[in-house]
Amino acid sequence: MTVVAGSAVVGRALGVRRRALVGLAALLISTGAALAFAAAFGVATVRNDSMNPTLHSDDTVLFDRWSMPARGDVVLLVDREGWSGTPDALLVKRVVGVAGDVVVCCEAGTGRLLLNGTPVEEVYAGAVRPGGDIPFRVTVPDGAVWVMGDNRAASSDSRASVSAPGHGAVARDDLRGTARAWWGG
Repeated sequence: MTVVAGSAVVGRALGVRRRALVGLAALLISTGAALAFAAAFGVATVRNDSMNPTLHSDDTVLFDRWSMPARGDVVLLVDREGWSGTPDALLVKRVVGVAGDVVVCCEAGTGRLLLNGTPVEEVYAGAVRPGGDIPFRVTVPDGAVWVMGDNRAASSDSRASVSAPGHGAVARDDLRGTARAWWGG
């Protein structure tokens, strides 16, 4: 009898420990998932209208920190060129070209950008001179992207540094993430 009672007490104690361990494991897993999410994603607020009509001032952007951006992606980057007037400000721009691309402004007659010799359809950039007013021809170097705001008339972007040593390219190390979702502010 005593052995059976002793086994029941030990069994209950093991059950309590198991539940405690399962609870602790669940807490650690959920905390780990939250930390992983925080490490993988970020949130930023747009502070100007250089990305109109896609993004507006006070819009919120959810971005991922791990993916490599492709042409057409909206990215967050550190302003090393001083385009914003605030050193190291976080900017939001669209990737127009990636390493090896030749970006030219602009196609005669339409004002569209040429990417590797082909006109680019950019419905978000507006119909009047969608490539902007600054003529350039650049080859995007390895480890970099070429960026422009959708509101070409109000965006200071890669075009502003065409004459600089990097020709306006943004190093991948200065990219902070690729926008995955956004909503009005």
